[in-house]
Amino acid sequence: MFWLDVERARAIVEAGNYSVVTHGGLAHGDDLLAMALWWERGAPVYRLNTLEEVLAVEGNVVLVDIGDAFRDRLAHRFAVLDHHGSPDEPSSIVQTMLALHTWPPPQPSTFIHFVDLFDRLGPRAKKWSSVYGQSLIYGLTRYISDEAPKGLIRESRFLGLLAEAFRTGLDFALGDLAQAYKVAEKLDAVKHVEEFPRTFAMLRLMLRAVHSPVDAALSPEAAEVGFGLDFGAYAIIAVPELERYAAKGLESYFAENVRAIDTASTGRYALLEGEAAAIYTEERIAPRALWNALMDLGVLGPGKKAVVVVRDVRTPGAYTVWRPDTYPDVDLRTLEGDWVTFKHPNGFMAVVRAPSAEEVARLVLSTLARRP
Repeated sequence: MFWLDVERARAIVEAGNYSVVTHGGLAHGDDLLAMALWWERGAPVYRLNTLEEVLAVEGNVVLVDIGDAFRDRLAHRFAVLDHHGSPDEPSSIVQTMLALHTWPPPQPSTFIHFVDLFDRLGPRAKKWSSVYGQSLIYGLTRYISDEAPKGLIRESRFLGLLAEAFRTGLDFALGDLAQAYKVAEKLDAVKHVEEFPRTFAMLRLMLRAVHSPVDAALSPEAAEVGFGLDFGAYAIIAVPELERYAAKGLESYFAENVRAIDTASTGRYALLEGEAAAIYTEERIAPRALWNALMDLGVLGPGKKAVVVVRDVRTPGAYTVWRPDTYPDVDLRTLEGDWVTFKHPNGFMAVVRAPSAEEVARLVLSTLARRP
């Protein structure tokens, strides 16, 4: 199916005078790099979330990492490069490269291959990724999420530097990436690492990578959280100016973990017991960060299945439901009904509309209890 979409996107590119739309809210590695490549081709790039917003963009439009949920309501002037309808389709960066007939030099190509796999499969891709994974790219994706959460992207310098990193072919050993991880030593969140070891596991591994990036990426903890050497580290080495953007994004990324600790410590959440524990809050925070904070505080034990419900960052009136990769039998693809607006094809998260987080938690537990 996606090959037809790629051919449609190629036809739009060849015709010229087109726009590109990806989703707003939190960015991920695949759509971030896709943004850079489309911007490099001279296309206006928008970050939008709803069908109505997409339809308001005039002329031919290429949708990137969004659109599968409403492709049947789009006219022929749209091409949809989205992989969320099937876990077997490549992510938006690969579909973008195919549509643009472009490919990076060998070394960044390896990093981008794992951007694709980790976006599609999450931390469980670490099972076969060896030293590769996710780390400093969180800073780059968080930067664009904060600077351009919605609308026309005007942060052209940043996207230009990312495109430059994509094109730059360097010949260096993986151990040389240690230099890139020094950005972590400057972060304010370093002071929380020892007190909240699970919540800040990613930061602790970044600090270890300053001394030995390969050893840090091969550690048992790295396997658990998906930490590894990534395109973000490569990009900072290839284009040093990107470090300041990564630093700003990482400050914001780990500040969200601090907010999760505050939410957990002050009891601004509730817990329902059922097929799994359902932790819910009206806060708009990262569900993984809240789960880890509750583990650090001893509220949850390591063997307790859990789902976490928080306010969705993209859609007003909606909630994100998430479960840790350690509990794959808690499959959120089983959620049904008009209240479900999105289900990830790998079953680890969904987005639903409901009057409250509590109602979402009860609906999820009720659905899980009815499973055969």
